[in-house]
Amino acid sequence: MQMFEFKFPVTVKTRDGGMIPFDPAHDGTHRALLDRQISQWKTVTPAAKDAELDYIDMEHHVAKLVDRTVTTVDTEAGRQIVSLAPADQKPTAGDRIARVWEQRLGLNMTRFEPYEGRAVFERLTADQARARLMLADAWGIKPWDVQVSPRADGGWHCRLAPSIVFKPSKMDAATRQAAISIGRYGWTYEADAKHGVVDIIPGEPPTFLKTHPYPFDRLGDPADRDRTPSGVKLPARGGDHAVWEPACIDWTESSFVLVGGEGGSGKSVLVNGMLASLIAQRPELSIIDLSNKATDYYWCRPWVTPGHWGCESIVQAAGVLNRLVDEIEHGERAQVWKRNAWQNWLDIPKWAKQRYPLHYIVIDEYSSLVDEAQTVRSIPNPEKTLPAVFGSLFTGQAENDIKTRTLRLLRTTRAQGYRLILISQTINDKSGLGPTTRDLFGQRIAMGPNPSESLMKGVFHDLASLPEIPENLAVEGVTKGVGRAEFTGQPSCVFKTCYAGDSQYSDTYRLAQALIERIGVPDGVDATRFSKLLEPHGEDDPVDAEYMHEMTSRIDLPYGKALESDPILVALKQSWEESKAGYETPSPMPAGDEPETADGPVSSGRPAVEVDSSGPVMDARMLESLMRG
Repeated sequence: MQMFEFKFPVTVKTRDGGMIPFDPAHDGTHRALLDRQISQWKTVTPAAKDAELDYIDMEHHVAKLVDRTVTTVDTEAGRQIVSLAPADQKPTAGDRIARVWEQRLGLNMTRFEPYEGRAVFERLTADQARARLMLADAWGIKPWDVQVSPRADGGWHCRLAPSIVFKPSKMDAATRQAAISIGRYGWTYEADAKHGVVDIIPGEPPTFLKTHPYPFDRLGDPADRDRTPSGVKLPARGGDHAVWEPACIDWTESSFVLVGGEGGSGKSVLVNGMLASLIAQRPELSIIDLSNKATDYYWCRPWVTPGHWGCESIVQAAGVLNRLVDEIEHGERAQVWKRNAWQNWLDIPKWAKQRYPLHYIVIDEYSSLVDEAQTVRSIPNPEKTLPAVFGSLFTGQAENDIKTRTLRLLRTTRAQGYRLILISQTINDKSGLGPTTRDLFGQRIAMGPNPSESLMKGVFHDLASLPEIPENLAVEGVTKGVGRAEFTGQPSCVFKTCYAGDSQYSDTYRLAQALIERIGVPDGVDATRFSKLLEPHGEDDPVDAEYMHEMTSRIDLPYGKALESDPILVALKQSWEESKAGYETPSPMPAGDEPETADGPVSSGRPAVEVDSSGPVMDARMLESLMRG
């Protein structure tokens, strides 16, 4: 509301030229004349354009006018306080009030409080106004919703309006980028979401050490049962203020971890470190991998649950997963969970946790394990089908078991205390990891400083909130072991794995030795003899092959038992043998070239197909007929 005064004459001239007192308060003719005079006065007084006559002061010959649509201004401690008219006491009026009054007062609107009926205007420095505008743009709010004042270190102290809530999970990336834009690379922020305070802090570029040592002191710590260290986070600040906090997977948030990365990106070091932390908690453990990559996990064989080493062939990989699903859905755990109406392993009694410990499943090289997966719906006639066709069907069915059982595990295992880590070089539909499967992973990791765009899109759920890997890391030569993570319940982060090895021994040797010292080895394992398997060997110091095979056979799922886990594989195997008997002529083979056990090959990968090329040549029509069955 704003007041105006219009001074009118004491007398007025009559038609005959005389003068009489001017009385617009009581004389209608005089009132009409006053109205015309006020209208003319408004044309040269724009501020009073919307003012209306409030009352007439005959004693002082003044007409009082009031503009109830315009605010009034009071000065308070160097600030201009604008009292809002009723029509402006709403949030949507902020832009108009700022536009009009900032120009009129030459100040910045720093607070707009429509429900309190006021707006505050202050003079900001150019840098202050710039910082405020950048933060407002980053957060998608109005500039007057954040007050910015300088800090002693050259940064900015920011206080958000009560109506604005700072959400770290959604606003972290934008705030970090705003801090850099306001200052330079290396600037960061600290937020107190509870009190609506954000500090923009000057600093040096964050970085990693050349090598971050593995936290051996944490192995077996009860606090790590549900929080597994995966490395250290990129610190918020560099220089003397650098603090490398652990990057941890919180299994209570999600029981499934997806790890992607091209060859040489550091996946093995990451998984080895995680496995050591997990094994130290004495869980059950299953390992599934390609036979030619199984050496990556030789270091942890003492602690793999017997019958759960699925790394000697594609059939044994499928067999471990088939048996896991059967146990989860029909085995002892399933029955006990149903009988006690248990909903979550974390909530079951202590005695039950000891009887049914956590079970970790590691599936490595997943894309290669399922790249030929196919569902076999019928068994071809072995008399009309080439062995090569059966070989392809057999492999496809085994890989399909791996693919379908993995998906089943992701959908059904969490309640019973099963946790899964899946590692793959490629993550997309073709590699068996389409959106339906990927969406079941709550924890996601991509290794390497420059992963491909397709890998990033395959691994992560929210690319927009994912921090970039700073360029200075490459310049400083500290990118080895660097990756990014999207952990459920935590802001996305850049991290670096911790390395357990040294100049003399590999990381796997050091991790195995630490576990032997911390939790020992199961009965039947010779710790000294096993340790020697992991030591460096040369031409004059060959590895103990006998104990190497003994370590594997102790935990291996025999080929025959793996085959029996899928009746379709059994039927295909039988028909395949019949087909080979009809189409192939076995060639003499020196004894010992193809060692077998009663259950099948000692270490077989994808089934080999032998074709006899010494017999008569088959014409094309006969071949086509046989291929069609």
